Amino acid sequence: MRWGIAGYGDIVTRRVLPALHALGEEPVALWGRDPHRAAHIAERYAVARSGTDLDVLLSGVDAVYIATPVVRHVPLARAVVEAGLPVLIEKPLAGGLGTGGTLDTAGRCAGVAYYRRLAPTVRRLREELDGWTPDRVEVRFRCAFAPGPDDPMNWRTDPALSGGGVLADAGSHRIDLLLHLFGRPHEMTARLGGRFPHGAERRAELTLDWRSGLRAHCRVEWGEGSPVDVLRLTGGGRTVTLAPLDSGRMTAPPGPPLLLPPAANPHQPLLADFAHAVATGGDPVCPVPEARLVDDVIVAAERSDAAGGRPVRLWG
Repeated sequence: MRWGIAGYGDIVTRRVLPALHALGEEPVALWGRDPHRAAHIAERYAVARSGTDLDVLLSGVDAVYIATPVVRHVPLARAVVEAGLPVLIEKPLAGGLGTGGTLDTAGRCAGVAYYRRLAPTVRRLREELDGWTPDRVEVRFRCAFAPGPDDPMNWRTDPALSGGGVLADAGSHRIDLLLHLFGRPHEMTARLGGRFPHGAERRAELTLDWRSGLRAHCRVEWGEGSPVDVLRLTGGGRTVTLAPLDSGRMTAPPGPPLLLPPAANPHQPLLADFAHAVATGGDPVCPVPEARLVDDVIVAAERSDAAGGRPVRLWG
């Protein structure tokens, strides 16, 4: 399958292009706003053509991957869909920008890159949840991220470009897992803090409540200290922990720990899944309508924080 790629950042060079080559897929077009940088990346990674015109991205391809700053996700995806092409979009779909609902993907293969759904430990966790309903979930994430003004990643500190801070970035993956595992919560509270000069938050604390009685406490932050990445479920005398989340390690006493290693490049199974969906007419692992729910939580978190942490209803 021939691919067009929108964007030339770290995700594209470290993950997307290597994954496509490893799968025997063919990246043939690279689109970006800086023609010189796009041409350099295209030459380095054996992409046939590059440019700043959308025709470069949409002509002679079978599918498109969008990995630009978040503000461009929906406009570019709309152009791809209108051209009749399948599209896979980097996460979040739109985050706190709230524009995801304007993207109509009906009748098209369109997904968002919440690749942790495909992790072996997450699939095993879904098996653990068959017949077991926890009543508490704890999500904790911390890593260092403090880009300077000239850092290529500084755009992530401007919510007008990134759709939010740590919640839209690292937090969106973890919110997606909660929705994937447990469905839609009906209410939430949030406090956001430690904002960058452009306004994106460094710290987010959320509480999500389901009508079943399940409650999830989430704290995600860009900050100093040892890295943390934990998903822990408790209830009915059981505790199941994935920590670090991406390590493939699951503990569920009294049994021994399990080690189910993920792919070295998590975009490889993601792209393989999407290519299969295109070939068979099925759905990708995270269709766009499901990814919109993550955006809804991010938007609601901003509303709750603006109201002093008051509860906000989700989806009626």
